[in-house]
Amino acid sequence: MPAMGKMMEGMMGGMGQGCCGGAGTELYPLMMSLSSMSPEQRLQVQRLSAARIGEGKALVQLGQQRLFAAIASGDHKVAAEAMQQLRDGLGRIGSGAAAHKVLAEGTRPQATAMRWFKGEMNLGPVGDGESGMASERLSLMHIIAMALLVGFAIAMITMYFFKMRRTASLFGRIEAGSEKPPPGAAPALGGTLAPNGPNRPDTGTLPVVPGDPAQKVGSARPPAPMASPSSEDASPSLPNAKWHGLLRVIQIIAETPTVKTIRLGPAADAATLPFTFLPGQFLNVAFFIGGARMNRSYSISSSPTQRAYLDLTVKREPRGAVSRHIDDLLREGDELEASGPMGRFTFTGAEANSIVLVSGGVGITPMMSISRYLTEQSWPHDIFFIYAGRSPADFIFASDLGLLERRNPRLHVAVIMEHPEGSNWLGLTGRLSMAVLSQVVPDITSRRVHMCGPPVMMDAVRSLLLELKVPAEQIKTEDFGTTAPVPGAGSNRFAAAATGPLVNFSESGKSAKIHVDQTLLELSEELNIGIEFSCRVGTCGICKVKLTAGEVDMAIDDALDAGDKENGIVLACQAKPRGPITVEA
Repeated sequence: MPAMGKMMEGMMGGMGQGCCGGAGTELYPLMMSLSSMSPEQRLQVQRLSAARIGEGKALVQLGQQRLFAAIASGDHKVAAEAMQQLRDGLGRIGSGAAAHKVLAEGTRPQATAMRWFKGEMNLGPVGDGESGMASERLSLMHIIAMALLVGFAIAMITMYFFKMRRTASLFGRIEAGSEKPPPGAAPALGGTLAPNGPNRPDTGTLPVVPGDPAQKVGSARPPAPMASPSSEDASPSLPNAKWHGLLRVIQIIAETPTVKTIRLGPAADAATLPFTFLPGQFLNVAFFIGGARMNRSYSISSSPTQRAYLDLTVKREPRGAVSRHIDDLLREGDELEASGPMGRFTFTGAEANSIVLVSGGVGITPMMSISRYLTEQSWPHDIFFIYAGRSPADFIFASDLGLLERRNPRLHVAVIMEHPEGSNWLGLTGRLSMAVLSQVVPDITSRRVHMCGPPVMMDAVRSLLLELKVPAEQIKTEDFGTTAPVPGAGSNRFAAAATGPLVNFSESGKSAKIHVDQTLLELSEELNIGIEFSCRVGTCGICKVKLTAGEVDMAIDDALDAGDKENGIVLACQAKPRGPITVEA
């Protein structure tokens, strides 16, 4: 029998999921090697079978979601992959259930594993004296399959019904000669919808403009006319950004020699994150280093559809206190104080009929979240992903991006390396230029562009895009700015005596005149008041303070919601007094 077990194990290794086990588990060979079970072996089988059923449930859920989305978009390739996921998931559930049956009924492990194998191979039940088990297992699998088919049929009928309603509504508007309907909503993210907020320079959002796919690279055909969804669709809105609490480090992944991904999950015994976010948003995280509290804002690189965890991808900076702390001292199991999510640098697929994602260095992080989400949603439009790196060794998410590209025929990836010397790099080399942008993105003037990376790179690429006649309102950028001034730098900026309005900090009991063009945050730093901050560019919201008297001007107020503004909350990093003011700080 041990020899038979080894032969079976080898055979099952060639199958996609394996008998009573599969990739990542040893349930099948374990059961084949046991004629009876000790208490320790029973616990091991119980643990492995429970994990197997959990894997199967996750595969079935994901397969159903992908199948419905693929049918709605007409993507037969993704539909076939989703069907295979459903089959794999059912197989895993069945194998785990078979192992549970051994534990519950005291049947022989070898006989159960052999029965499962023969059932998977359609060889009929194994005659071992335990009559009826094959028919029971077959009946259970039939019931599960029938339930899935019934659910699928109901979903298809429902989708058909709503499509017919939307079609009738559209024809009704055409016949009546009515105006274009309101823009449609993005695919749901755990109850949240796509952003639609006020614009601000470089980082605002465009009105939602759904449409048909733009063309692949090299195609001379212009983008197809945009479709108009039903007015029944809800207006998109940002998730609530007021969450604050603890997250637990569940994994640390080395991406490159200087970049790590920190995977964060719920701190408590919960299955999902305590908040939702949109692809492209960031999280504020607090660290206590050397007795000082330091806040940082990091873009989320994982997809919002992953509810069990989120990923923050961080580059170690030679002079960065927090990034060095993360790289050197952060460990799995540590808890971090976090708040958010924040940011309007989002794209869910509802805002435009194609997207160009341009990134450099660690600026790739929000682009990965967007690309992962659009791929998981089977978004039927073109995504142009352009990444500029220093060298192949510094290429963050190289393998992940390759997998996404193979999975999504609408994802067009172009990577350019400035210094490929000493490597086997065969792709584009040098820096981004007008020629490269024109080559990899046809009809670029008609597309929405998102950029994230070093400020110097973004300034250069923005100039190239404007030269290519891309409208400025179609260019969106993400930049957290400098997290703290370098000691001694800019010390002569406010060397002269302050001549601006008087600023009273009511909680600290300090007051002083402010310099012309100085912000509240800069003045508070001079007076050692200690207003917390992170981004210094008006997006993270950490430097919020209450204005109790007077008025201020703010160039950017993205981190403030309607409630903040009604309650007199201002951003210290942006606020410049019009006259004498008082703030609670």
